[in-house]
Amino acid sequence: MKLSDLPNENDASAIFAFAMTFNGYRYFGSFDASADAAQSGDRSTLAFVRNELFFAARASGHRGDDEFVGTYRNLLPLLRRFAAVG
Repeated sequence: MKLSDLPNENDASAIFAFAMTFNGYRYFGSFDASADAAQSGDRSTLAFVRNELFFAARASGHRGDDEFVGTYRNLLPLLRRFAAVG
């Protein structure tokens, strides 16, 4: 992931598309494992941060809201830091 991969924090469509480039269900092995990881508060790795955004975006999609945008904004400093380290 590069800094240029991170969408503008006001572009909900781009944020959703970015969130869907990481599949937490596949990475963590199941819906339940992805949910547990997303709710754990662990932000120590890029995978945990990407999963938190993925799970928030999936949940927003089911609810029909855009709460995932707020999650993205909260995670953006971490995403930038992980992207900068490469």
